[in-house]
Amino acid sequence: METLSVSTPQVMVVYERQDITANVTPSLIELEYTDYMEGESDSVCLTLEDADRRWQNAWYPKFGDTLAVEIGFTGAPLLPCGEFEIDEVELDGPPDTIRIKALAAGIRRSVRTRHGRAYENVTLGDIAKTIAQRNKLTLEGTIEPIKIERLTQVFETDLTFLKRVAEVYGYRFAVRGRKLCFFKRSELKAAAPTLVIRRQDVTRYRFQDKVRGVVTACATAYHDPKSKRVMSATVKDPEAAGNARSADELKINMRTENDSQARLQADAALDRANEDQTGGSLSLPGETRLMSGVNVKLEGFGAMDGKYTITRASHRISRSSGYGTDIEVKRVRDPTLGAVK
Repeated sequence: METLSVSTPQVMVVYERQDITANVTPSLIELEYTDYMEGESDSVCLTLEDADRRWQNAWYPKFGDTLAVEIGFTGAPLLPCGEFEIDEVELDGPPDTIRIKALAAGIRRSVRTRHGRAYENVTLGDIAKTIAQRNKLTLEGTIEPIKIERLTQVFETDLTFLKRVAEVYGYRFAVRGRKLCFFKRSELKAAAPTLVIRRQDVTRYRFQDKVRGVVTACATAYHDPKSKRVMSATVKDPEAAGNARSADELKINMRTENDSQARLQADAALDRANEDQTGGSLSLPGETRLMSGVNVKLEGFGAMDGKYTITRASHRISRSSGYGTDIEVKRVRDPTLGAVK
């Protein structure tokens, strides 16, 4: 990992497509950008001093207005955090401060509306495309042609429903701006690490390593609608099978239409059950390359060394402490590490 030179943190803020960086910079106390791999909306929060009360009056932000933020260091490429919609405003005092919170612009109201719908003779990709189009999002990513005869969305929000279905077949997705980005969990984990993080690069760390919940295999039982019989399938984890500490087997019952679906679902369930075995959190000097979904290689942490996926990255620029990055990671249970350049 390259050593960072001493540089000045830089922030750029565009409000409703107008660059207000010059207005924000003198009063900026802190800016925090949090990037999630899945499950939650990316967010940004600006804390500004407001001694002259302009932010409480003429400059008071309107709900739904858009913010675009970039962060980094002067003289280096900035990290484009994306576009956000103002969701919450807090006023504190004395001294007077205003806190502006905004969520990723793609998480619009329509995405949070509950629906009841049935999908028949479709693929997982068809369902994802339908939901993306309904919410004016662009679908990105490759999805295997997994055939589904019938599936019901039972008064769930589109994102809750899609998350439930995607997880069953080993997929994840994230809404980034106006894009619905789909990716397969196994392919994400297989990607080579893009950065090496050594012990000396970290200002603070914490790891958790556990055996409870780690399983060697997933056994499934399902009703075959064609043969009218209860069928079974077992998927084994070759890594966990060699772990003397764990001999647990995950048993699940699921609604499925054929053996292929059953095995895909069992494989995804096994992967989800074991991915939490080793995780951690690390704090580092500001590093714009640390983003959710990125694989990194940790060195100098003894038994905790290895390949990890970043599940959350929080970038904070503050007047008092400069630019720092906090990440949460999960170990990739894969003995073969790709080359790190």
